[in-house]
Amino acid sequence: MRRAACFFLSLLLLSRESCAVKLSIQPPPASQGPKITAGGKDPLTNKGNELYTTNITISEQVVTVALDMATTDLWVMPPDGLPSFNDTHLNATVYNIISPLNGFGTVTGEIGVGVFELSSGYSIPFQAFLNVQPSSSDDGIFGVWGLGLEPSFTNTAVQQAYGSNATWGQSVLANIFAENSTGDDYIGISLSRSGDTGGTADAFLTISEYDSDYQAVANSPKVPRFSTNSFGWTVLLDALSVGGNKIDWPSISEEAPAGKNIVQIDIGTDNVRMPLVQLNALYSTIPGSVSTPYVPNLWIIPCNASVNVVATFGGQDFPIHPLDLTAIQVITSPDGRRNYTMCTASWTEFVFGKDEGVGDALFGSSFLRNAFTVFNFGTGGNTTGNPFLQMLPQTNSTTAAADAIAVRTALMANMPPELAPVELQGIINGTIPSGNTGSPAQNSTALAVAPSLSLVGAISVAVISFL
Repeated sequence: MRRAACFFLSLLLLSRESCAVKLSIQPPPASQGPKITAGGKDPLTNKGNELYTTNITISEQVVTVALDMATTDLWVMPPDGLPSFNDTHLNATVYNIISPLNGFGTVTGEIGVGVFELSSGYSIPFQAFLNVQPSSSDDGIFGVWGLGLEPSFTNTAVQQAYGSNATWGQSVLANIFAENSTGDDYIGISLSRSGDTGGTADAFLTISEYDSDYQAVANSPKVPRFSTNSFGWTVLLDALSVGGNKIDWPSISEEAPAGKNIVQIDIGTDNVRMPLVQLNALYSTIPGSVSTPYVPNLWIIPCNASVNVVATFGGQDFPIHPLDLTAIQVITSPDGRRNYTMCTASWTEFVFGKDEGVGDALFGSSFLRNAFTVFNFGTGGNTTGNPFLQMLPQTNSTTAAADAIAVRTALMANMPPELAPVELQGIINGTIPSGNTGSPAQNSTALAVAPSLSLVGAISVAVISFL
């Protein structure tokens, strides 16, 4: 499951409808703001390199929530409901942009107030959140915690109803930052790479403090938010290079400085999404790679290919690990007889409009795994002003290339044979028969595909991704 590219966050439907009050508890008095208990760092769980989650406690219920940077709101839908619920008699509908949670579109719920807690020790006694109707989740994810910059829909509703002094309606981070009036307002994020047996960073989140292993990030260049006609954590990309050569990439925005691109950084997006021209320019440089017209925008790549891709922000280079550029999977031949191992491009095409507020590309977790990133909100301490990022490179091009080969070689030892991309292209196109290549499909336990399914269909509906 992939995150939806849904960027229109302006819809907010509010009503002062009376709801059944689960507990007769009033919102905090206007004069009483949240008192925050400080903490350390919170572990994050990697959901197949697509989403990252953490456990929060809200109204005495532990809930696993996905992290997202295109919103600031907190909403939950615990399957067993909440043991207690302080009803504010407000309803709200906001966009849902994380696909595993109720599909794409919107979520609707009641705005409540409860004690919010993190395992690191942060505790907010009065925190507003959206309580959504309980629902099942294949991924065990039951809500979203927004880490973005945009105004909180929940806070707008609360302050319209209870006045501007109702600070409990602010986002979780805003309430934590407000209590620490002398410190800088930032979060630090480190992401892990699933399947990287050669070693990967721990996944965690820190609030207003640097992890001891990454304190050098404080000396990294400050990359300011570039917010003209955009939302979220949008910054300027100096260059995207392959093999030391910069990809030609004219920006769709007239506001972008010459030679630079506007990109949005978001933990809620699984990969990098960019225009097709630049996507083709990247993957076509990989020796042995081929594309096929029968599956739109499909690049087939040698699984052990050495890919040297570098993104440059603030004059600082960030090499991308080869495992973050390709995906390995099992596919079945058109006649349903043979299985093959195939590696494909994991970065995908997305067409952005000038007015969508995204810029030229989305840089999701497949980029963020290559940098320890500090998101400074610019709202406190010595860094009041425009929000900015500071990033510390985490990938060494030389060691990453060797790591990728070792990981893929070990994985393919228990998978069907890999054919050269040009041979797989021929099988997909129907110009080369499957013959006795690959392994017998009936002996495959990795993928169950009906014999009538074509290879194209297998790719689109029955792909199993291992990395």
